[in-house]
Order: sequence, then C-alpha cells, then structure tokens
Amino acid sequence: MHRRRYRVRLAAAVAAGLVLHAGIAWADSLVLTGGTVIDGTGKPPMVGATVLVEDSEIAAVGPDVAVPADARTIDVRGKYLIPGLMDANLHLMINIRLETLIKFEDRYDEIVLEAAQIALKTGQTTVFDTWGPLAALKTARNAINAGEAPGSRIYLAGNIIGFGGPLSPDFLGAAAPFLTKTFVKRINETWEQGTGRDLMWMTPEDVRATVAEYAGKGMDFLKYGASGHTDMHFIQFSPRVQRAIVEEGHKAGMTVQVHTTSVESLDMAIDAGVDIVTHGDISGPQVPIPDETLKKLVDRGIPVSVLPITQRRIDAYAEIHPRVPGAILAPYMKVGRENQKAMIEHGVTMLLSTDAGVENPVVAAESEGPHADPRTKLGEGHFNALAGLEELGMAPQEILRSATSHIATAYRVDDRLGTLEPGKVADIVVLGKDPLQSAAHYREIEMVVKDGAVVNLDALPVAPLISSIAAPETAPEE
Repeated sequence: MHRRRYRVRLAAAVAAGLVLHAGIAWADSLVLTGGTVIDGTGKPPMVGATVLVEDSEIAAVGPDVAVPADARTIDVRGKYLIPGLMDANLHLMINIRLETLIKFEDRYDEIVLEAAQIALKTGQTTVFDTWGPLAALKTARNAINAGEAPGSRIYLAGNIIGFGGPLSPDFLGAAAPFLTKTFVKRINETWEQGTGRDLMWMTPEDVRATVAEYAGKGMDFLKYGASGHTDMHFIQFSPRVQRAIVEEGHKAGMTVQVHTTSVESLDMAIDAGVDIVTHGDISGPQVPIPDETLKKLVDRGIPVSVLPITQRRIDAYAEIHPRVPGAILAPYMKVGRENQKAMIEHGVTMLLSTDAGVENPVVAAESEGPHADPRTKLGEGHFNALAGLEELGMAPQEILRSATSHIATAYRVDDRLGTLEPGKVADIVVLGKDPLQSAAHYREIEMVVKDGAVVNLDALPVAPLISSIAAPETAPEE
C-alpha cells in the first residue's frame, strides 16, 4: 500500500509537470532580437544583437543574424541577455528537520522538484547539488531531463563521502535517541549509500574500493569531506586516503570536489589533486587563508566555490552573536569574507554558491535570525551572493562569470553550457536592467529560456510541499 500511494503521488506530480509544459512556448526556431547580449565569456556586450535558437541550441548570435521566416520572434530591445545562472553548491533537499524527514519520507523527490522549480523561476537554469538523498535526486533529475517536469537542470553528487546522514553526528545526531533505531538507520542510509563515517576506519585501499563502487550509482560528480561538518576543525581523512578518493573519481570520469573548513584541510585537499574546493573561503573563526595557499590555488588552476554574503548580513550577525545559537557561523563568515577579498586580489577562480534549499516558512518565522539578506534561502540567496561579490570589488564581468561560465568550466560541462555562443544549449535569462551596472539588476528577470523554450515563470513551483506551508502570524513565545 505504501509503494502504491507513492506511485500515485509521483504520477500526479509528473502530470502537473506536463500540464505546465503545455504552457511553455516550444518552437523549432526562437529569435530574441534587439537586446544587449552579455555572453559570459568576458567579451564586451553586443548591443542590438539577435540570438537565433534552433532545436534547443543557440544557432547564431550577433547584429546581422538571418531570421527564418517561420521563427517565433520576441523583441527584447532595451533588455539584457545573459547565460542561465548557476549555483555551484546547493542542497535541493536541505529540509532535514525531523518533521520533514518523517512526514515526507517517501516524497523527497517531490521536494527536490519543488526546489529545482524555485531555482528556475529565479534564473538558475543549472544547479549542482552537493549533498542529498541520491535516489530522490536522481528521480527528479531524470524527470526534468526527460521533459516530464520543469525545473533547473540538476547535476548531483549524492552523499559527501565520509559524512553520515541527517540523523548522524555530522548533522542532527542529537535527535537520534528520540527515534527508533530502524528509522534512524533507514534515513541515514538513504543519504550515505555505504559512504558514511565508517570510511574513517578504513585503509586507503578499502576506501578506494568503496568509492569505486559508489561512483557507479548514477551520480554526476563526487564530493568528499576533508574536514568535519559539525566539528569543522576536525581533519576527516589522511592525505593518502584523500588521494585514493580523488584517483577513483577521476578513473570514473568525474570531477571530484572537497568540503573544507580550515586552513590545513584546504591545503591538504589541494595536494590531493581535487578539481573543485567547496566553500574553500571558510577557514575557521580566526585565521585567514595564507597567501602561499592562495597561490597554490592559482598555480594549479583549482576553482573555489565561495559563500559570499553582504555587509548588511555581516552586521546582522554581529548584532546577535554570540547571544543567538543560530549565529554560530558569524566569525566564520567574517573571516570568509576576508578570504573572498584576498581570492579576488590573487586571481583565484571563484564559483558562486549558496548552500541553499527550499525555505520552510514556519522555520523562518520562528528563527531568531539573522534575517537580513539570507544566504541559504533558495531563490534569494544567489542574488545576495552576487551583491556580496560586488561589495568586495569583483569586476562586473567576473561576477557574471562566477555564476555562469566559470562554474560550467569547473564541472567540465562548458562544451554545452555557461555562455551564449553558437553550439551551446539555449539557456538565457532576459533582464530589464544592465547587470554590469549593478548586481541588484540580476533580480530584474523578465524572461527565462531553458533548452530553447520560454519558461512559464508564473506557474512555478508546480506542486509545492514546503514553500507553501502557512507560516504563523507571529513566532510562538518560548
């Protein structure tokens, strides 16, 4: 009975997706004419340009493009066309509070779809999910790729190798004693897939074999923990184990990224040969990243996904730290902001990321803060991150590239994504104002095109489970 109910709900969600697709403009040829194209390569903008889309790809871009007679033409004069935005590090199923884990246990894929649709609605045509339940993520990814449901294009890692699941000591382990051991085991295994904390007891060769098996389960890239999650100062794996993980990922043809939260875990991961460092701007609550480590990142061409926040949020942290437990990250983010500025000055390739997921309105209402310019609220965090990079003095073209072409290159999908060039997939965001003049203008979204089709933004998300929860008018008293 349980599985039958699940299949009925999934079928309903897919049907809703198909209804939404009926409201999307599909055409063999689509022409956007008269706008200013900022193509994501760093080249100067093309004013009065035409973008010709054929069969979901960009066929031509420029001022003198021949337009097919039967093409659907949209006049975008006075508008600005940029590549579809990306997030290098988010968590579409970030909702791991006990209520959600229990109530929606067989519907995680629907939450992932909801998240992917919120991301798409706000200009993110491609996202990279770096920790979540593998099966649910794959189900949502495959439905989107098959055209059965709308949403951002998803690339996924599944578990962070070496980390436990939601009810492990790495996350909400304190809740485990109040639940049955059977439930805790089932939920944790949904995330871990055999790559949890037990790996820390293994030899490098045992870890190598485990990673090789895991790499065949249908994820798009691998991520491992060089340092702990709750214990951020803790070194998770030895140098030789880290090298084994990276080598096995590369054998499987995947990029391998690493979770680091300290100066030494970052340096060790660089030496292990990783392709991407995840939130490598976080180096602890006191010590910035040394110049020699920043130089190694530049010399070896290793991009870093960063968690930029605005000065307004830093100030909000300062107002409540250390009084509010939720502000524990305040000193880490302050040092992280120093590291981001140093990375800009050294020329480190930076990738915009947020750690975002679907915000639960009840949790948001009950939170003591900080509330200013949220980072992890999906659909909002990336706009604040772009503003944060602007505040730090990053060049406008680099801000755009940090959320488009740099991410595509880092994940090795730049042959298809990340820029507005002939031969690339037609993922386009049309803005009402020039983003090179102000990062605030990224919010001025007037149209999103994904895979060559104009997205019906008003219909997203289709069947929300989390974002539609009614928030209390006032937070309950303690």
